[in-house]
Amino acid sequence: MTQTNQFRGLAGFYEFVTLRPCISVGFDHDRSMIRVWAFVWASVAASWNIMAGTFSVTLNVTDADKRPLPDANAALFWQVKDGAMTPSSGYVVTDERGKAVLQVDDWSQPRPVMVLSMDRKLGGVLTISNQNDGKELTVTLGPTVRVKGKLECKELDRRPSWANTMVMPDGFSAQVAQHMGESAEFDFVLPAGKYTLRSYGTDVEDRREVVTLASDKREYDLGTVDLKASAIAKLKGKPAPGWKITDARGVKKNSKLSDFKGKWLYLEFWGFW
Repeated sequence: MTQTNQFRGLAGFYEFVTLRPCISVGFDHDRSMIRVWAFVWASVAASWNIMAGTFSVTLNVTDADKRPLPDANAALFWQVKDGAMTPSSGYVVTDERGKAVLQVDDWSQPRPVMVLSMDRKLGGVLTISNQNDGKELTVTLGPTVRVKGKLECKELDRRPSWANTMVMPDGFSAQVAQHMGESAEFDFVLPAGKYTLRSYGTDVEDRREVVTLASDKREYDLGTVDLKASAIAKLKGKPAPGWKITDARGVKKNSKLSDFKGKWLYLEFWGFW
């Protein structure tokens, strides 16, 4: 019989585990942990912005006929919120001339910027770097494509309780969009092109899918994407593995987890992302 009392912190998460004759180990990872790490990453990003320089570029957004596109949104990162593609903070909106000045944190490497028309029917991705500081870049928007899918784990016979799918344009390691939440689904509107979709979530391993979206096909349904169960998820409700101790204080260095069967034992797990 196992009793657990969870404690979560910035560096990881912890559990008390009571070991009885039938030993089992439980693990959990829920939205509260996600909120903690969101705060950590926001703090890190804020610190990075202070240390990193910035540069600005003028975007000239046009359609296929070279006509200016007013009210287009340009952003380094997008999120799906309430079923709609939503630009993150720091995004810009083009004026009646189809122009906007975008300020960018200098990562000393090229970064993708995604531009979508107000109705999300047109879009484009362009590359910017500090070499473009003070310059004007033209991006011509073409048809967008809807790409959607559902996430499931056949090994566990269920969908993840929380999941995220991130989008990386071909040739970039930086993401330009994400769809996260409890629905275990993704539904993006993206400019035609090649992308890597990275999906991950609770109790499952990461999976990457490379997709090429053609401009003459307005929707791609990837169906159900099967995510493999994580090693921890496979152990839930089962006897603890026969771990051996590599170093110890207060007990013999050749101790085994099974030596503590039937006794109270505190296991502390640390994780870093």
